[in-house]
Amino acid sequence: MGTDMNDIDYELIERYLSGDMSAEARAAFETRMLVEPALKDAVQHYAEVQDSLRQSLKDDPQREQLKQTLESNRHVFREAKRIPLRRYYITAASIAAVIAVVLFWSPWQQDVYQQFGVQEMVSPAERGNASDSLLQSASAHFNHHRYEQAIDDLNKVIEHHPEDAFAIYYRGLAYLENKQSDYARADLEMIYNGESVFKYEAAFYIALSYFREDKKDQCRNWLEKIPAEAGDTHERAQRLAKEL
Repeated sequence: MGTDMNDIDYELIERYLSGDMSAEARAAFETRMLVEPALKDAVQHYAEVQDSLRQSLKDDPQREQLKQTLESNRHVFREAKRIPLRRYYITAASIAAVIAVVLFWSPWQQDVYQQFGVQEMVSPAERGNASDSLLQSASAHFNHHRYEQAIDDLNKVIEHHPEDAFAIYYRGLAYLENKQSDYARADLEMIYNGESVFKYEAAFYIALSYFREDKKDQCRNWLEKIPAEAGDTHERAQRLAKEL
């Protein structure tokens, strides 16, 4: 295993494991492995790396995207063939680690966010104010995930009613869903610092915005602001805290 492999050896290993060899060439290569322990070890380790990557990609909805990423980084493997075998496997292991992060961490974090994320905007009719066409329009846009249009409508409401907590709160949530976290937190902190019925829900969504950015300390700090008397919001805060 201490012997460095040359370019031809690496090409043969790749062809052998991919089944891209004639029967005669395959037999000759296997004969070499019987008398060259270093070659045999190299094949074994190369196969283990391939198997590890294959298992990581198995039945994952992001497989095609990752295959494209791997293909675009194929030169990394090609360059590795020109360096000692030990460094080649370090390179392969590093790439496997990156793939593991993409496959596991990102989908997990996204799933948690979706579990706790905003569901819908309450329609103005449920507030007893069905005549407010701008809020009706904002609600329709929000609930169909057209957050930019919802923000536009809510901006018009707030322009005429700067202290409308309902409009400010849902504009903050629309910003959050539109991945404009700084704007979202500005609106939601305004609600938290006031006396709105949305006070603790605003704190929860501020925490959730930090969770999505993997800022655990800030997330935890905001979750701790939600008291037990906040009821369901407190229970959700406790569940989100466990995800940290």
